[in-house]
Amino acid sequence: MKQIMTSGLTAVICGMTAFVSCFADTVILSDSPAVVRNAEIREALRQDTTWTSENIQANPYLFIQDQIAKCDKLSTKIEAQNITLVRLGKQAARAAEDADGMITRYSKFLEDAKVAYKKAKTDGKWPITLNGYEFSEEELDDKVADALERVELAKKEKRDNTAIGKKVEIRKGVLKTKKRELMALRRKLVQQAEQVKMNAALAEIGQLHDVLGTIKDMMIEIDEDPTKLSLDDLTAENPDVKRNKKAQSFLND
Repeated sequence: MKQIMTSGLTAVICGMTAFVSCFADTVILSDSPAVVRNAEIREALRQDTTWTSENIQANPYLFIQDQIAKCDKLSTKIEAQNITLVRLGKQAARAAEDADGMITRYSKFLEDAKVAYKKAKTDGKWPITLNGYEFSEEELDDKVADALERVELAKKEKRDNTAIGKKVEIRKGVLKTKKRELMALRRKLVQQAEQVKMNAALAEIGQLHDVLGTIKDMMIEIDEDPTKLSLDDLTAENPDVKRNKKAQSFLND
């Protein structure tokens, strides 16, 4: 089976390339680690010279307002992705559950077929009756071969959809962390905007330019396609789980 997820879905994450369509898209397992992919895209984005140190200094209030608008846009993207991730996680869970049921059914058939086959070989009595159907030896061989194939396919589907479910949970934790960081950055920008309006001393231009880089980095991280799995994705720890462990450790100390 070439597709990782046979149960399909149609969903588009805001501002992202449509990653699933027509209930039959393929989830791509990339050879490149996510950190490598993101570094390449980040470098390309940093070539954008819309805002330079010079024009930030010339238009600090306009720059800050532009970055606040980007924060709001990214916040909307996070909400849209969370909705999509919930749907994707549920569908992956259902697909894994269905595959598990198929494994159980066909494994039971195979066990019964083996018992019936051995008895028929010993008694020399064919055809045999199995699950209300009669089978000759040749027909039983064909049915067993088919059941073995179905079990292998179901195991793969269960394994792959379980991997998707894990990636979804990790991704949800990452987005939750990014949302907190984004809101903190937005509050800081609002304060800086007020300072500019009051003609108060501005922060160093270098610091404002760093804000631009931070937001561009967030754009890359938030826009990551949750259906493109890499090995580092599947071994990564959910940052929100780690954060909650610290809280529990404090509370139970």
